[in-house]
Amino acid sequence: MVRNASGHIVKLDGAATEMLNWLSQFYNFTYSPFQTNTTVIDSKPNQPGLINHLLHGDIDILISVAVTRSRMPFLDFSHPALYIPISYLIPVPDSVVKIEAVVKPFQPEVWLVLALAMPCVILALALLHRNANIFLSSGNSSSVKRKPRWGHSSFYVLGTLLNQGGHLYEKFSSFYWIGGAWCIVTFVIVNAYNSTLISHVTLPNAPPLIKSIYDLRNRPDVRFVTDRNLNVDAVLLSADSGFLKFLGDRLREYPQSRCNSTRECVKLVKSGSHVYSSGITSFLYRAMKEDYEATGQCNLELKSGNYFYLNVPWAFPKQSQHMKYFNRGIMQMREAGLVDFWIKKFQADARKCLLKQHESKMKKQLEKRLGLDDLMGSFVVLAVGFLASFIIFIVERIAFYRFSRQATAAK
Repeated sequence: MVRNASGHIVKLDGAATEMLNWLSQFYNFTYSPFQTNTTVIDSKPNQPGLINHLLHGDIDILISVAVTRSRMPFLDFSHPALYIPISYLIPVPDSVVKIEAVVKPFQPEVWLVLALAMPCVILALALLHRNANIFLSSGNSSSVKRKPRWGHSSFYVLGTLLNQGGHLYEKFSSFYWIGGAWCIVTFVIVNAYNSTLISHVTLPNAPPLIKSIYDLRNRPDVRFVTDRNLNVDAVLLSADSGFLKFLGDRLREYPQSRCNSTRECVKLVKSGSHVYSSGITSFLYRAMKEDYEATGQCNLELKSGNYFYLNVPWAFPKQSQHMKYFNRGIMQMREAGLVDFWIKKFQADARKCLLKQHESKMKKQLEKRLGLDDLMGSFVVLAVGFLASFIIFIVERIAFYRFSRQATAAK
């Protein structure tokens, strides 16, 4: 819709206009747009909406109006002229450093059980060594108990767990049974850890803000925004059950969720933690194109899926004599494929960003080399090991210095 300086409509454009032109030629009628500055569909206390003009006979038909429960008592709706999948825009995800990669393969309870099992095995091996004389088949063996070999037991447990092997320093069955059982456990754990770790570090390290619109149920930090008074806004705010009601409640609880313009919604999306849907995919393509032309960068990513479709019919007053003809014409246009053709014809060319989005996904799937960001967690572990070793070294030096002075004073 193009207006002149005084606000009058001078040009209509888009798929809906093409449909109206086709119907006017098919049924041999003329039409003209209703000249008004009102863009609100439903009436407000101090501002009559377009539906009010329709009910008072100022206009005969209202194009592309969503069906809501509050509108059904006053209006009749044609067959849906458009079936629109709910698409949405999210910010282009940023790469993240996978510091947590070394602990990501296992859930916390696995790490907890492993941390409890290790000291138990060390304790069992040390106590068996201490009482080794009981198990040795020697009648005159000394009854003096040995000292537990905590160091050897610890290094055996850690060595096998780190896939470095180990040495069992006793030669009796119970000792071997515990050591062998621990070897089997570490074999399973190490192989499961390695395979899962490889899968984790090779996955794309730029996760999207949400993977589907239903992720908003578990993401209270992500806000849903849409254009004020347009179809999505009307449908969600009038919903009284299901996921649509959930989205409507999210709109009501966030003051900035209903944008006055598409540019305002795009600005919120670029700021992060916002998802924008207008209900018409061509609007989103146009928003992507305009943002790319303004910034020279692809800051927006388009997501879509068969989550639900928005049916957009045309509205008529009750008992309108025109609706049956429009229903027949809409069905004929849809059967001929004209509606889909016109939608694609007026769709903004956002291929540059869409191709970059597709190429980025393909590159992440084909790229095999790992970067420093992927293995950062391992170097963090190394740094922690160096720090712990240095602290232990200082403590040992202090202890050695004190014991040396005490021995010298005793002499």
